[in-house]
Amino acid sequence: MREKVFTIFIILILLLVSVSGIFLPAENVFSYVNTVNSLGEERSLLNLIFSTNRIELKNKIETYIFKSQIRNSTLSYVANLSWYLQDKTVLDSQFFDTEVFFGKNGDLFPKIKSCQSFNNDVELNLDTKYQNKIIFLLVPLKQEIDFQYLNYFQNNFLCKEFTKSYDQFVGTNPDIISINLYERYKGNESYFEFGDTHWNNFGFNLALMEILKITNPDESFELIKLGLIQENNNVLERLGLIKFESNSSEYLIQPIPKAKKEVLIIHDSFFDEAYAPNTYLSNYFNLEYQRWSEDIDLDNNAKEFDFVLIESSIETFFETRISNIEN
Repeated sequence: MREKVFTIFIILILLLVSVSGIFLPAENVFSYVNTVNSLGEERSLLNLIFSTNRIELKNKIETYIFKSQIRNSTLSYVANLSWYLQDKTVLDSQFFDTEVFFGKNGDLFPKIKSCQSFNNDVELNLDTKYQNKIIFLLVPLKQEIDFQYLNYFQNNFLCKEFTKSYDQFVGTNPDIISINLYERYKGNESYFEFGDTHWNNFGFNLALMEILKITNPDESFELIKLGLIQENNNVLERLGLIKFESNSSEYLIQPIPKAKKEVLIIHDSFFDEAYAPNTYLSNYFNLEYQRWSEDIDLDNNAKEFDFVLIESSIETFFETRISNIEN
């Protein structure tokens, strides 16, 4: 009896949500990770119920639920409550089991899978004639750099293993070229976007300056502050379900290099268009891009380009990607 009552209750809730999606669609549709894509079926829900095509019926119901005012109002309320509580408790106020947590004033940070030492006694057997053409750019976690935006509890439990892993990796491979962003990102500035886990325009341009010092050592470059630029805050919206506008300073590197080098960038999301615009980077290099894959043959890539830039978030590099580099 209890199971029947519970089943009927669930059916009524789903029916109410579906009906609200039909007659009262929400203005703002929230998605935790994925959206529901319509299959283009134009028949009504009633016609589909009496048809034999269950795939279109299931998709139609999911679409109505996705657009439901009840669903989206509930998600919006829970998300805003979670964000409101973040500076009023030392505990993680995130109600959703996501990949992020909130620091002071709603600043968003990535959750780490584990805080452990990685065995990084890995020697990269690069051909000596290519060693000066391969640049490693390992990007620290936001909380390692912008730790002033963490609360007391979060700071006390800040993982220190990634910087140790980086030092160990560089120590084991003293002949590689590696840009140390731990050293470059020192100061009271913000180097990452407020509602995102990626670098802001300042952090991006500082990294770009270091790259140019290597690719064009005979030229001098200057970082010029222009004004303000709107941040992406994509991760806050996608995982935190919060739409928030924030600005940070915009920068420009001058002058444009006299000689553009041929550069291959092996990268993750830090060099996606939203965080490292191709139109801007193309002022300084002739570029080709390659996403991380199972096997990276650095020597073979170095034959084809003046430089190969290996960019990765530091956690993922030591967890998996270091083993993808062919030796």
